[in-house]
Amino acid sequence: MNSQTFEDILHTHGDFILRLCYTYTKDWQMAEDLTQDTFLRFYGAQEQFRHEADVRTYLYRIAVNRCKSYLASWRHKQTQLIELGQKLIAREDVALQVERKDESKRVYKEIEKLPVKYREVLVFYHYFDWTTAQIADLFGCSENTVKTRLRRGRQQLGQLLKKGGVLDEFNY
Repeated sequence: MNSQTFEDILHTHGDFILRLCYTYTKDWQMAEDLTQDTFLRFYGAQEQFRHEADVRTYLYRIAVNRCKSYLASWRHKQTQLIELGQKLIAREDVALQVERKDESKRVYKEIEKLPVKYREVLVFYHYFDWTTAQIADLFGCSENTVKTRLRRGRQQLGQLLKKGGVLDEFNY
């Protein structure tokens, strides 16, 4: 692949990869770093690319794997969930905000205990408002697999919340 083709790929898919990384990190600066890393890895491994899949799909997989590695290594998932909860809580009045902040932290701690495959699907579906089809495309699985993971994730979360006393205390 010559440099002109790489530049075309960079310009064509750069914004998509940046938005994808931002979806994972919710931090523009980190998303930019992960996007740059994605394209550097693609550039370094372009001889291995067999053109069996679309370039966008290949870049997408590299970006998702980089984001997951970043989030796992820095344990940002819990931080991101807490920040998201705080943004949602900010819309409510101050008295409710104080009460619900503690509740949200306890719920997020329970979400963090879920296996990654359930936690990711729940977050993308409920917090980012993605459709099951979009999530299936993201993770490279069928839509029915996403629906199954949603159902099982909700069941496991419900059990964790009951076990931790969160459901009884907050009357969910």
